[in-house]
Amino acid sequence: MMEILKKFKAVVFAAFALFLYLFGYRHAKETAEKEQLKGENNALKIAKKARNSLSDNECINRLHGKYKR
Repeated sequence: MMEILKKFKAVVFAAFALFLYLFGYRHAKETAEKEQLKGENNALKIAKKARNSLSDNECINRLHGKYKR
């Protein structure tokens, strides 16, 4: 009887540990994906701001005057 109880206890503990491991893995994966999307959105905002600032004629003329040979 004690052997069955010990085996049952070990199985329950292993199942609980597996559940915690898988839940943690899934949570970490979702967090990493969210961070990557935040980074991509941030990069898109910066690129859009850079494109908009370079399309300004005054800025282009100033840079052309500064760097012309």
